[in-house]
Amino acid sequence: GRILMHDELKLPVSPEEYLGGLCDLSGEIGRYAVARGTKRDRDAVKVCLDTNRSMYMALKMIGRLPGNCNKKVNALSKSVEKLERVMYELSLMEMTGRREFASSMEDETAAAEGNEKGED
Repeated sequence: GRILMHDELKLPVSPEEYLGGLCDLSGEIGRYAVARGTKRDRDAVKVCLDTNRSMYMALKMIGRLPGNCNKKVNALSKSVEKLERVMYELSLMEMTGRREFASSMEDETAAAEGNEKGED
């Protein structure tokens, strides 16, 4: 699949809403990637990392973004860093034969999901 461009949408969405939605999507992709990482699905994590990295690079190339999209781009940057760590840990697990995904990534994802739902 691919992500639709703003002009391909059949909905009345402003460019700022579109960019904000892309950044929000990256958070969902990150959560999915961590879940796949716990199942040792390295290929799925790699696709997620590549997707988030592509979105981040495209947004950085735009330069100045409207509204508070810059805050969301920072969150996207952190998501890319987290997925790079997941890939690194999966590589270590593969090389050392470790069976458990002993990462703080699951804890961070659970905490982020709790915060989004208004939990502390």
